[in-house]
Amino acid sequence: MPVFIRDYTDFYSSYSHAFNVGTMIRGAGQEIQPNWLHLPVGYHGRASSIVVSGTPIRRPKGQVQVSATEKVPKWSACNLLDLELEMGTLIGKANV
Repeated sequence: MPVFIRDYTDFYSSYSHAFNVGTMIRGAGQEIQPNWLHLPVGYHGRASSIVVSGTPIRRPKGQVQVSATEKVPKWSACNLLDLELEMGTLIGKANV
């Protein structure tokens, strides 16, 4: 990494990304919250998720419900995964 990133704020600027995440979190029919169309929706990002281009990405694993009738979850790769392109700008100057 060319710099140490401590923190950042992420914004849902893509309708497709906001729709996909909304579907995973809130379910069909409630994908986009009404305020998304009127103001920038931001959230605290995880700096640990920032990697250099070309870094292999590991699919997350967790407890997944196999079916509606199966009560015991199994440990496997997640069923839903939303990928997005993150672009950033470093603003600052050298201490030289």
